[in-house]
Amino acid sequence: MTDQQTPQDPDWLEEFEDLANEELVEGSACDQVHPIIAAWYEEIMTGDPPVSRDAVWQAMQCLTTEVLDDIPQELAAALADLDVDDVLEEWITELLLVGRAFQMALDNGRLDDL
Repeated sequence: MTDQQTPQDPDWLEEFEDLANEELVEGSACDQVHPIIAAWYEEIMTGDPPVSRDAVWQAMQCLTTEVLDDIPQELAAALADLDVDDVLEEWITELLLVGRAFQMALDNGRLDDL
């Protein structure tokens, strides 16, 4: 099993993944995938966030707090005088939402064309 292969992947898939990795030059996969991701991202950003239970929203807010508490000291010092705490908190929560939507899209097959 390769590093990226999951237990659910069939064994015969490994041969094709290896061939694709050999044929693609480094970086070209991102060049091919980027337009699909960019279109998905634009769609997500113009729509509503993923439907979530209240407990999920609360957990994401808690995770936002943990990320803010763990910010590197150099970055915290640079941001301290800018009074951007609320903006930074909203941005981190938005990043978590995008990550959650991305994982949901991967899980439900929305991005299988990658």
